[in-house]
Amino acid sequence: MHETIEQEETATVDELWSSVISRVCGYIPPLWDLGNYVAVNPFLGFADRTVSEAARFVTDGLGTTTLPSVAFYRKQWETGAFDEAALNEAAQRLDVEPSPLKKILTTGVVPTRPASVVLTFAERIDREQGTHWSDALIRSITRWCAVYTSGGGSWKFPSGQGLFSSWREAESVDRTLEIAGLKGLRRWVRQLPDSADVATEQILNRLNLPADERELYLYRLLGGVFGWAAFFKRSSWEMGRSDGGQLADLLAIRVCADAAVAEVATRNRLRRSLPPAPAIEDEATRCVFQEALEDGYASRLLRAINPPPTDQTVARPTVQSVFCIDVRSEPFRRHLEAQSDTIQTKGFAGFFGVSLDWQTDGEHSARCPVLLKPSLRLCSSRDGGPSFGMDSVKYLQTAPAASFSFVETLGAAYGIGLASDALAAMPARASREGTDPFTLDGQPEGMGIDEESRVNLASGILTNLGLRTGFSRLILFCGHEGHSTNNPHAAGLDCGACGGHGGSINARIAAALLNEPAVREGVRVKGINIPADVWFIAGVHDTSVDQVSIHDADKIPASHTADVDRLQEWLNMAGEATRAERATALGLPATATNLKPLLKRRSRDWSEVRPEWGLARNAAFIAARRLRTRGVNLAGRTFLHDYDCATDPDNSVLTLILTAPMIVASWINLQYFGSTVDNDVFGSGDKALHNRVGTIGVVLGNGGDLRTGLPKQSVHAADGTWFHEPLRLQVVVEAPTKKIDQVVNAQVGVRNLIDNGWVRLFALDPESMQSFRRNPSGMWEIC
Repeated sequence: MHETIEQEETATVDELWSSVISRVCGYIPPLWDLGNYVAVNPFLGFADRTVSEAARFVTDGLGTTTLPSVAFYRKQWETGAFDEAALNEAAQRLDVEPSPLKKILTTGVVPTRPASVVLTFAERIDREQGTHWSDALIRSITRWCAVYTSGGGSWKFPSGQGLFSSWREAESVDRTLEIAGLKGLRRWVRQLPDSADVATEQILNRLNLPADERELYLYRLLGGVFGWAAFFKRSSWEMGRSDGGQLADLLAIRVCADAAVAEVATRNRLRRSLPPAPAIEDEATRCVFQEALEDGYASRLLRAINPPPTDQTVARPTVQSVFCIDVRSEPFRRHLEAQSDTIQTKGFAGFFGVSLDWQTDGEHSARCPVLLKPSLRLCSSRDGGPSFGMDSVKYLQTAPAASFSFVETLGAAYGIGLASDALAAMPARASREGTDPFTLDGQPEGMGIDEESRVNLASGILTNLGLRTGFSRLILFCGHEGHSTNNPHAAGLDCGACGGHGGSINARIAAALLNEPAVREGVRVKGINIPADVWFIAGVHDTSVDQVSIHDADKIPASHTADVDRLQEWLNMAGEATRAERATALGLPATATNLKPLLKRRSRDWSEVRPEWGLARNAAFIAARRLRTRGVNLAGRTFLHDYDCATDPDNSVLTLILTAPMIVASWINLQYFGSTVDNDVFGSGDKALHNRVGTIGVVLGNGGDLRTGLPKQSVHAADGTWFHEPLRLQVVVEAPTKKIDQVVNAQVGVRNLIDNGWVRLFALDPESMQSFRRNPSGMWEIC
């Protein structure tokens, strides 16, 4: 950071600050609203730095931790999660002397470094004078963000007025902070320039910050409103803007408000030095322990993988079931395959290649990974927009200013609904997407898929799935969704590959597409011959109760009725076994005969904080032939993506896997990592204290910053211990190392993630049990 600043001293002041602001805005990850909530890597903006470098910067900037403490690693060492050999290998790989590391683990004497925290001016004043200006500013600004995003309620903003200019106008008449003691603030604010950029530059120049503190100071300002910063980052991230957009406006507000306290409250009589901050556990040392811990896990994982099949002749399967790569699918797939040797399951991203803009109830939603843009538009053919009377209810649920009075306004009618849920007196409210009618031709105008696009889409689905030959009579596309009541983060239990929604509609569209005679003829011309007796069906895996339901049963031909009935019986048996496997983690007896109704009750109980564990304990991503993992108990910790390098001569499929599903999996993995290690900063705190800010997000209690990550109950057990084990994603690809290198070296973003240590990459030899690890220098070493 210091070298970068020194190089910039020759630039103009305007260019210098613009560059620094752009970099700082780049450190903030995007945040999606509750209805489209998806996991996001909280360290996304640091992918071009090593984990150790980023950890140090984030710690100094936000006063948080990005790695577990040495005490955590000592406990893992004592329980045998990693041994001395793993510790020595990790130290060698990271170029650290191993002998002191063992002493740290055995004695508990922790190496530290001096903290380099750069405080805001409000924080300095608070420490000097015992005031609470920092908290007051954050409460004021976050409250204004909620007002602004709701459109101002009864106060309508002038057309085109941005976040900064609207704040400046409001703050110039608002007496709240003046009443709290900041006399003269309104007059001070009126003197600010109208432009956020100009105001930021002028104020920063007045603050006269040392060159080596500029980035950390601005990053700390955004860190105080991390949730709203992430929310405003989303729009610029989706548009690929580098100027920060609304996030730069928010930063301007933070800069001006902080300067106001420094200049109005203290009249510029602020001491420049403060007592040193407490020492911090050295990040580089903890990175070695993290590497060793993950070596222990990866070693066990690689040993469990099956040897390559010696006989390539495979009888025609009775059924093929395509599941999302979500870790919750792994136990279900394993138990389903255990019902018959003739069952074959496959793993594929849960949107099934159908990148969809879906319209229902008059609203649009993107049903694809957030890394992609929808390429198709379809709507429910019975969609007539919101029903009469729903607009007022929707406003009460979604408007930030109105949501706190939602239950009070609806009164007894809403109370009856809560009581019914609590007593399980009413049928569960199921998703409509399993029955919503649609047509691929599309209605109204501008929607639908033309015939050429249908053929190309179908061909892409089958090619990327590796399903060009060996079709079974019955093929199931199985999406997934979760169910929970009174849960603002319910979308986080749905399919991340479907943009935080259930995967029903994507599965139904994929099946309908591949059943069309014209599409089959089109893909036959492209070299994929689907036998005439093959029929595709759609279903959905309810991960809260581990039940798979078949959709569009009325469209299944009589010739396949018996096949579907048999499959449903197998699915029911697999669900029963999966429920028993995960019952203990939920505090239920695995031998209970009524697990299904118990889990259904949990999912409908509005006071239940853990309807399921979601993707907790995720740790690995395997792209390989299913035979390499079939029958292996991976404990619901692994994303499983089918991949056969022999059918991918041009690396197109592997490129797709590493640039899309693997990236999404890494976002999920690092969100769980951050939410576990420091839930106060990267998580969302105690779920029981959540209040919704409309559809935007949640706050703790009656105000403050938006919370970005997972609730404590999603990663911590009831006794406060960590349920999720913070491991980086261990990515295992069954392919020659040269083939993997060709993809990694051609994709800068993927290479940064791997070589900087945000994920760890392994190659599995397709012809043996030999495996290799890619080290930080880009070279491969034998595991």
